[in-house]
Amino acid sequence: MASWCLVFFFLPALCLSSDPPNGHVMSMDTFLGLIKELESTLPDSSAQDLARLLLSAIAPPSSSPEGLSAEQASLTKALLTHKVVAVKDEGWKEEGVVLAPDGSTVALSPLLGAMLWGWNVDCKWENLQVASHNEEDGCPPSLRPSSDGRHHTSLTMSLASAFADPDVSPDAPLDFPNGCWDSVSSPKTFQLQGAPFRNELTLAYINGGLDGALLREILNNETQSMSSLLQSYYWGRPTKSAFRRQDFQGLLKEGQIAEKILKGIHCYQRCHNLRPVTEEQAISLASVVAKKFEQQFLDCPAVIPRCLWEAKPYKGTPTLLKPPLLHVYIHHTYEPSKPCVSFQDCAADMRSMQRFHQVDRGWDDIGYSFVAGSDGYLYEGRGWHWVGAHTKGHNSVGYGISFIGDFTSSVPDSRILQLVRDRLLKCAVRSGYILPNYTIQGHRQVVSTTCPGDALFQEITSWEHFTKESIG
Repeated sequence: MASWCLVFFFLPALCLSSDPPNGHVMSMDTFLGLIKELESTLPDSSAQDLARLLLSAIAPPSSSPEGLSAEQASLTKALLTHKVVAVKDEGWKEEGVVLAPDGSTVALSPLLGAMLWGWNVDCKWENLQVASHNEEDGCPPSLRPSSDGRHHTSLTMSLASAFADPDVSPDAPLDFPNGCWDSVSSPKTFQLQGAPFRNELTLAYINGGLDGALLREILNNETQSMSSLLQSYYWGRPTKSAFRRQDFQGLLKEGQIAEKILKGIHCYQRCHNLRPVTEEQAISLASVVAKKFEQQFLDCPAVIPRCLWEAKPYKGTPTLLKPPLLHVYIHHTYEPSKPCVSFQDCAADMRSMQRFHQVDRGWDDIGYSFVAGSDGYLYEGRGWHWVGAHTKGHNSVGYGISFIGDFTSSVPDSRILQLVRDRLLKCAVRSGYILPNYTIQGHRQVVSTTCPGDALFQEITSWEHFTKESIG
């Protein structure tokens, strides 16, 4: 099949391809099945041993490492070989990613790399592809593109590389595109919903790096098999993986990301013979990139897009909002009355609510702008740009945010409340969707209803932007 690659400076290959999907089911279940197979044939191997073995299967020269059958090596390459592919007339597809049980998409190569070496590997660290540094330039060969244009690197190295070239403006947007699977039940191909920021820097790649860092912390404190480690992290109710951004922030020391990005900038400048920047410029750039990453990503909540909860199409033509808006209206769903604690249950609740709103009430779509599940995720309803049907008479001037469940006598878990109060709303201000002086009100304050339930309403009265203005 036709395939060719464009190699950019110090970045993985950008491949243009018309090849069909590899046919493997790209789910975390598939990866877990492979791990269990290896644990049965290599019972003395630790989680780190298996990570090294799997990564060696995708390191040049291409081969089937001892310990892997030809079939296992083929599956490993399909699961771990991360690249972004431009398919003619079809946009961008991402390979080497899997759908996790929590509904997120994860790149496995950075996950295993961070599990072994940590998220903040710098120039002085050895990597899988080399036993030592190159004596001539002091640069690990793993930081130079391999024969196919790809290399293994770390989270902060990837962030540094994106801005290390002096010709790249530090004001360039830092956006990690998400995407849609061809099937949620049997995922095989993953299509990005936008062009990648810097090829490898997709949401799935970042998710993998964060997950690997957190799994490494677990292994530092206790001994677990790889399979038990994955099961406890991705298959809980709610899953640990849903809180990866918050938990990763808990690992950080003040200024640590900027410090590591600065080292990465120096490394790439040297290894790729780029036009040097002054130390003052490098420090300033590292600070800017670190701040962008923390404020525009780590501080913000993860949102499950419509395609992943399998939303039906909008009926008719959406009416566009004109952000920034001034108002936020808080709801509970009442029905479904039980808080959902898994992606599968929350996605089913979203489909049920959309069906009720579209079929029974005759609306164009699910009414809410966003919905918070008790699984640790926000779910995209009408989103930031479409007028909703959540608060009669106020839909064009505010966003409607609902919590799944009946919160008449109880409130959502504190981490779920924080997801909306401390992450979604603050990020919405930074992104220009709501005004800095926005107001929060319960649905009952502007419409005759008991929503959002007595307990939840009492909770939001303590929120910073809550206003007591009543109906009328």
